[in-house]
Amino acid sequence: MEHTLDKSLDEVCEALDNLSIKNLELIEEKVLLNIQLENLLRQGHIDLAKARYIRGKESVGMLQVPSKDNDIRSVFDLETSYGKGEQEKIEDIPNFDISLKKLNKDEETPQDPIKWFGVLVPQSLKTAQKHFQDALYLAVKIANVQAQLAKVTGQSESLKLLKKVAT
Repeated sequence: MEHTLDKSLDEVCEALDNLSIKNLELIEEKVLLNIQLENLLRQGHIDLAKARYIRGKESVGMLQVPSKDNDIRSVFDLETSYGKGEQEKIEDIPNFDISLKKLNKDEETPQDPIKWFGVLVPQSLKTAQKHFQDALYLAVKIANVQAQLAKVTGQSESLKLLKKVAT
C-alpha cells in the first residue's frame, strides 16, 4: 500500500514540475507579447502624431469622429469559444478570436474609420491604423495566454492540495 502511495506522490510531484515549467513558459510568452503590444501602440501613436503634423491638428482629431453613437460601428467581431482542459475535471477555458466582421446583405457595411478623415489621408495615418489593428490582434493573443496561465495556476493549486493530503 505504501509503495502505491509513494508512486502516486511521485506522479503528483512530476505533474507539479511540468506545470511549473509550463507556467514559466506562459509567463515568458506573455511578457514578450506585452512588449510587442507596447511597441505597436507606441509606433501607432507616433504615426498618428505625424499625420496630425502633416494635415494639421484640426483635420486629424476628435472632431472628425461621428458625434452620434449609432454612427460608430465596430469593424471587428470577437468570438469566445470554450475548450476542454487536458483533464475532464478541469473547467472550460476561454479561447478568444477576433476577425473582421462578415455582414449579411441586408446589414449596412461598417465604414472604415480612416474615411472619417477624408479621402486622401496621409500614409502615416494608414500605418497608424495598421499598428492599432495589429495591437488589437495581439491583445487577443495576450488574453488567450492569460487564460492558459490561469488554467495552469488552478491545476497547480489543486495538485498542491493533493500533495499536501498525500503526505
